[in-house]
Amino acid sequence: MIKKIHIFLLLLTFTFILVSCGSTTYTVTFIYNEGTTEEVNVVKNKTVDRPEKIIEQEFQVFIDWFLGESVYDFNLPVTKDLVIEAKYYDFRLEYPNQDIYYQIFVRSFADSDNDGIGDLNGITQNLDYLKSLGITALWLLPIHPSPSYHGYNVTDYYGIQPDYGTMEDFDNLVEKASELGIKIVLDLVVNHTSDQHLWYKEAIKGSNNPYRNYYLFNNNGNAYESFVGGMKDLNLANPEVVNEIYNIMDFYIEKGVDGFRLDAALHFFDRHGYKAKSFENGVFIHSLNSHMKEKYGRGYIVSEVFDYNYLAYPDYYIGSDSLFDFYTAQQIWQKIGSGSSSYLFVSNLARMYNDIKKVAPDFIPATFLTNHDLDRLASMPEFKGINAMERIKQATNVLLTLPGNPFIYYGEELGMQGTRKEGVNVPGYGTAYDEFRRTPFLWGNDYQTSWFPDSENTLTANQQQQSKDSNSLYSHYKSLIEIRKQTPALMFGNSFIPYNGNSGKLQGYIRTIETEYFRQAVLVIHNVSLDTMSLTLDHKQILYGNLELKPYETVIVEIDYNSIGDFT
Repeated sequence: MIKKIHIFLLLLTFTFILVSCGSTTYTVTFIYNEGTTEEVNVVKNKTVDRPEKIIEQEFQVFIDWFLGESVYDFNLPVTKDLVIEAKYYDFRLEYPNQDIYYQIFVRSFADSDNDGIGDLNGITQNLDYLKSLGITALWLLPIHPSPSYHGYNVTDYYGIQPDYGTMEDFDNLVEKASELGIKIVLDLVVNHTSDQHLWYKEAIKGSNNPYRNYYLFNNNGNAYESFVGGMKDLNLANPEVVNEIYNIMDFYIEKGVDGFRLDAALHFFDRHGYKAKSFENGVFIHSLNSHMKEKYGRGYIVSEVFDYNYLAYPDYYIGSDSLFDFYTAQQIWQKIGSGSSSYLFVSNLARMYNDIKKVAPDFIPATFLTNHDLDRLASMPEFKGINAMERIKQATNVLLTLPGNPFIYYGEELGMQGTRKEGVNVPGYGTAYDEFRRTPFLWGNDYQTSWFPDSENTLTANQQQQSKDSNSLYSHYKSLIEIRKQTPALMFGNSFIPYNGNSGKLQGYIRTIETEYFRQAVLVIHNVSLDTMSLTLDHKQILYGNLELKPYETVIVEIDYNSIGDFT
């Protein structure tokens, strides 16, 4: 009997061992983006299921699941603990300088301390607004001490305009913006300084002063002035001045700034009776850009060459990452706004892009509708009258579907108005000119600035009102920006291929992108007429709008990459 019990116990133990071995499990750890993990227990020699969810960050596309350096085969049995990692193609790595910019005149944007003047803390406290709008980078107009309201005659490149705050406030802005994935680009005004700058004060002490050669003096001892009085032209041919500029750039790059807008680049080497040649300015810009990228491995240079003839200045395309695209802005005003010869719109832009690519294949256009030196879009005659808001929205559609970096002037998303006046006396302020183009942003809350009285926007709905209206211009901007960010061909592609159905009523183009892991083709069609247009298109999906286009409406569709030829 005892022997039988022993045999029974042995059989029971053996069975337990067999069962235990048969139910051995292993842990498979899936690593998603940003270190997010998920653990799955898998019975030995069974397969693990491919995760259904794919966590993609902004500007990323999922590639596949990898075990080490190889794509994992989900048909293989699991025989040990595994760590399987999701890998993504990050467009930011290949296209680090492509963004959606918001141009801020600090004095007018947001007041944090109730003194009526916009400041850096006001921007910091409203970064969430900019983030929700979809902005990825800010261009700040001059923030340095200056005797002028606009700041374009600097007295100290290493200081902050007292009205705007302190250097600590600036550091905080850069830090908080970076946390939200928003870059900061500064206006770098180095064509000239204020006549109150220390360098100039020293230079006028005599011809033997060490700073004398920092500026351009004529034989009579008079310094060359830029634009208006109080702006003294720097001698950019002097290596000491160039080194000063390198040091200024270094100072801000090391603070976390992402690049610079070069003011008045067209005039860098102008001097008494001499108009600078394109190559002189281009070589200088290239030196600034090379210094930054060679030293820091990053940075963005966008140059202001205020001229509507894009063919006149090829050297600027080589030296800069971007030039402000005045030609395209003019085409939008004329062809989209007024409707004059609208059938030429796409063909004119296609010719421009092709011409530029011959000189600089990787050039990034800096597109815009208006800026601080121009009348606001809603005030232009081309965007007045019948269907005015529809045409303004279509201009937005064009801006946000073209190649390059779109720059949005603060308040443009609200349809703010503003027109330059010629020396008008403003009670409580004084004589005003461009101030009317740079009036306070319409918050509708305590951040509203009041440094300049605004009589042109009394009927313009403020941000608080427009954010609650799904049909507002603000809501339109927000929607189009989101579509651009979610569509790599629009956000990062540099192609621009005319649509073969273009006419006096329809203007369209194809935008594409092709990388090792991803390719996409998107067709954008604008109805530039007063007629409703019905379209029949073989497409994968509609990204925006519909195929029944009312006057001045836009449709954006994704098409099969292999069928691009059917549309061109």
